[in-house]
Formats: sequence, structure tokens, C-alpha cells
Amino acid sequence: MTWQDLSRHRLVVYSTTWCPDCHRLKRVFQGRGVAFTEIDIDADAAAAERLQKATGRTAIPFVQIDDAGMIRGWHEGEPGRFSETRFLEEAEALLKGVGKA
Repeated sequence: MTWQDLSRHRLVVYSTTWCPDCHRLKRVFQGRGVAFTEIDIDADAAAAERLQKATGRTAIPFVQIDDAGMIRGWHEGEPGRFSETRFLEEAEALLKGVGKA
């Protein structure tokens, strides 16, 4: 999967205003020309609850792709806590129904 492929999907980023990983992910999306909708879970308690139910976690950022599910927007142990290659692989796996990342 490429960023261009991903841009053909409806993306929703669950984030907060204070989260550095969220800011980084949004910059990556913007730099690659990938449109997304942002939901601030601090401002929307129902969204925070949806995130918890969907992922079993309250960690952020998470990205919902279409109605396929959610993948995380950070990668512990990676330089800068993010790997573009890994993110795209996880997005592709989710869209193919292989599973959630």
C-alpha cells in the first residue's frame, strides 16, 4: 500500500491536542497529501468510549480506516516512534481483513 492508495480511503484520527504522537502523525498525513478527519477524545467523551470499545485501549493516536477498523498511529521502539512502512503495512492488512494492528 502507498500513501496515494491510503488517500482513497476515509480516515479518522482519534487524538488530543496535547499528544506529541498525534501531532507527528497529522504532520505525516499532511505532508503526504492524505486527507483525514480528526476527533479530539478529550472534547468528545463518546468518541473516547468508541475508541476504548474498538481497541481495548485509551492510547492515541488511532486511525479508523473506512469501516474496516482501527490501527495505531505510533510504533514503540521505532526512531521517532513511527515507521511509515510499518503503518502502511498495518493499514493494508486491516483493509485486507488480516487483522487489527
